[in-house]
Amino acid sequence: MFGALSAAGQGLGAVLSRKANALAALAGEPIDGITAAYQRIAGGLAVTLLFFAVRALVVRAPAPADMPVAPTFRDWKWVPLNALAGAVIGVSAYQWALATTPSGIVLPIVACTPLVIVPLSYWLEGERPTRRSLLGGALAVLGCVALTLVR
Repeated sequence: MFGALSAAGQGLGAVLSRKANALAALAGEPIDGITAAYQRIAGGLAVTLLFFAVRALVVRAPAPADMPVAPTFRDWKWVPLNALAGAVIGVSAYQWALATTPSGIVLPIVACTPLVIVPLSYWLEGERPTRRSLLGGALAVLGCVALTLVR
C-alpha cells in the first residue's frame, strides 16, 4: 500500500514539476534543477519540523532503558554524504531531467534505482540480493531499453 502511494506521489510530483517548469519559463523565470531541489528540501524541512513538533506534544519520551545506543562519529559521517547524494545531487538531477525531458521517460529511468542500490547494499551492508530484487532491476532495465527503442 505504501509503495503504491509512493509511486502515485512520485508520478504526480513529476507531472506537477514539469507543469511548474513550463509556467516558470512562460513567466520568464526558468528554474534550474538545483534551485528546484532547494525549494523541495525547504518544503520537506518545514513538513518534518511540523511533524516533530506535533509528535513532541503527543508522544511521551521513551524511558532511558528503551533508548538505542548513541551513534558514533563514524556513524555520523554518513549523514552529510546521504544528504548530498540524495536530497541535493539526486533531486537536482531529477528536476533537471524533468525540465528537459517528458516525465514518461524520466520516471522509468529513475526506476533503475535498484541497479545502484543492490550492489551498494551488498558492498556496504553485506546484504545479499534476492532473486526478486534482481528480477526487479532487470525489469527496470528492460523498460528503459524499450523506451529507448520506441523513441
